[in-house]
Amino acid sequence: MTNKTLKLITESTTPSTQHDNPFLEAAAEAGGGFQKILKFNKGDWPIGSGDDKVAEGTQYVAHIDQTARGWIKFEDGKVTDRRIVKIIDGKPPSRKELGDNDRDQWERDDSGKPRDPWVKRWYLPLTPVDAQGDLTVFASGTKGGIGAIGTLLDVYGRSERNGLLPIIALKCGSYKHPQYGKVLVPEFPIVSWHGVASPPQAPPDDGAPWDDEIPY
Repeated sequence: MTNKTLKLITESTTPSTQHDNPFLEAAAEAGGGFQKILKFNKGDWPIGSGDDKVAEGTQYVAHIDQTARGWIKFEDGKVTDRRIVKIIDGKPPSRKELGDNDRDQWERDDSGKPRDPWVKRWYLPLTPVDAQGDLTVFASGTKGGIGAIGTLLDVYGRSERNGLLPIIALKCGSYKHPQYGKVLVPEFPIVSWHGVASPPQAPPDDGAPWDDEIPY
């Protein structure tokens, strides 16, 4: 790792404009190290192992142009492969293209059912609004987490953003599941835009280390 890479990861915390965020490029060059992984768990926003939590309503600059998605492979409880692609660079491979398609060769869960070794993951890089903290990456493989990122992408894509990045708040929403009842889900409403006092109007409606936590 070069001194330049270290400087990018540890010192550069000023929010960037669209397509000018060195964090993920530097982290990928250095081997994929992020200092803080943010998750959503039953209404809470834990950082890393979960000992530290971020308060609901906390605001971040969302580096949405650096959103990434893809797959992580687990074998014997350990990560053995990753296929992660930034959205602006295209699509990750389909599940079928990854291989390991023979269910008879998959590991079994506690109930004896075959368990797919490949797990879907989405990543949304965030930095504090005051630029006085480390890069944080929201990582999720759940329907609710991926849906929250997808909704943010949709709002962002329809907005007159003029190259600006959205400032989002961490919120907790819910929906009623026919089997499980009330289910809590994360939400990322846009509260402002970096560099302006209020968000532009959307047009009329005519898209630490990597999250290597074992998904079971």
